[in-house]
Order: sequence, then structure tokens, then C-alpha cells
Amino acid sequence: MNDFTVHVKPLIADVPGWLTDEEGEALYDLARACTGRGVIVEIGSWKGKSTICLGRGSLAGASVPVYAIDPHADYRFGDFKANLDRAGITDLVKPIASLSQPAAEDFHEQIELLFVDGSHEYDLVLEDFEKWVPKVVEAGWVAFHDTTWTSGPRKVVGQAIYRSNRFKDAKFVVGSTTVARKVGRNSLTDRARNRYVLGVKTAFWLGSSVLKKQRKLLPKPVERLGRRILKIIQ
Repeated sequence: MNDFTVHVKPLIADVPGWLTDEEGEALYDLARACTGRGVIVEIGSWKGKSTICLGRGSLAGASVPVYAIDPHADYRFGDFKANLDRAGITDLVKPIASLSQPAAEDFHEQIELLFVDGSHEYDLVLEDFEKWVPKVVEAGWVAFHDTTWTSGPRKVVGQAIYRSNRFKDAKFVVGSTTVARKVGRNSLTDRARNRYVLGVKTAFWLGSSVLKKQRKLLPKPVERLGRRILKIIQ
């Protein structure tokens, strides 16, 4: 078993959130690979499920600071802090109590890894993209959650990542996360690869939209096999 399965999965098992194990592991691996050329920024934390994956990954790597941007309102902030404390990453995570769009104006750090899981309305997702992605360093990574069944994030990444000449190494992580590396300009091969992954993602969306309503009828071994196949064909 890998580090995520042994050390992180038990920490997030009881934390509410909409993150698959594959998505959590992807965030963990991306954060662990950060070298300190920029910080890690998370937009949308809720009770800290993805924050724990990012923070523990960073802790296993270069201990790059994680900025957690969220309104952090009412009882949820107490739960958020308790979950981070239990995961041993309180000193590494810097909460910013704000909506992401106004927070961008006063944020001047360079970013090595950006994870966007805030508002899902198209105009606000696009504004997050336009305000935060320029702060990502060359060859840094961006990740957008809920890009499968939610139209706002799905439309933004379709236009601004998969069909863009500014990203390479696009990946679709089982569940709903799109990941890509920011570059000055990608190659024709990169663009073809990105379009291929978009095709895989679209097929997953269309197929899963039908199966989602009947998920209880789908045997667990079949579901696990489907997830493994999806990882292989990308």
C-alpha cells in the first residue's frame, strides 16, 4: 500500500466532502511534488477533506505552505480547524476567510499548485480561472474539481484547459477532477493529447450520467474494474 492509503485515507474517512479516493491521492501526490517555487492555494475548503490531502502531501515533500481560501463561516470553521489539527497540519495551512474572487486582489504569492473547488456557477468559475491561474508559475499545476456533472466547471475547463495552447499533461482523475500543467505554449502533440483526454472525460460523463441513477445496481467489482481501466487508457 502507498503512503496515501496508509497515512492519509484514514484521516479523511470521516470528514464530509465530495472527493473520491483517486482525487484525494492525486492532490496528495501533486502537493508532495511541489518544490517551493510557489505556494499551494486551495479555493473552497469546507471542512478540510481536500485540505488534508494537500497538507499531508506537502508535509511529505518540501512542506510548502497551503493557503486555504474559504468563507470559513460558523461551525464549519471549527470543524475545519479540528480536522487539520487531527491531521497534524495546522502550522502548515494558512486559512484566508474570504470569497475567492476578492481574495485574489490581495494575494501576491506565486503559486505552484492551484486547486479550485469554490463556486460552481460558470461566470464565477471563469473569474476564478482568470484571476488565479495567472499567478501559477511556469510548469506549475492547476486542478479543478466537479468538472464532470456540473456545467460551470465543466464548460470552463473544456474551453480554457483542454482546448487551450497554455496547458499540457492534462489528466482526468476518476470522479470529477481535471488536472493540467501550465506552460508558455504547448506543442501540437500536447494539444492532441489534451483533446484525447477530453474525449475520455466526455465519454465518462455521458456514460456515468446514465449509471449514476442506477449505481446501486452496479456491482462493486465492476465499478472498481471501470476505474482501473479509466486510469490505464489515459
